Amino acid sequence: MKRIFIAAGLTLLLGSCYNDNYQDLYPKPVNAPDLCDTVAHPATFTASANAVITGKCATSGCHDAATAQNGYNLSSHATDSIAAGRIKIRVAAGTMPPSTAPQLSDCEKKQLFSWIDNGAKNN
Repeated sequence: MKRIFIAAGLTLLLGSCYNDNYQDLYPKPVNAPDLCDTVAHPATFTASANAVITGKCATSGCHDAATAQNGYNLSSHATDSIAAGRIKIRVAAGTMPPSTAPQLSDCEKKQLFSWIDNGAKNN
């Protein structure tokens, strides 16, 4: 009788094992696209340029709607696209943003220039 219980127990124990696939248990992480690689992922207004302009240019006291420093209101795509050429010139020359303000990273510059070079579209 003991042997029957041991055999039944082993059958249940071994029968409940299964073979998991490593890839199913530990899938590879999904990597977000590298937005700094503007060749593979050209910048868009929505995904890149707007965040840069809103965060570094259209800030209070600079090129926001209320201040519009030097006549440049950069608070919407319509005004941003009109000033796109001027934005690129000033950023490339290092005169914008001014040295007292937070500067654009190399990645932000790439994104901004990519958006401008591709027509400054509202995309």
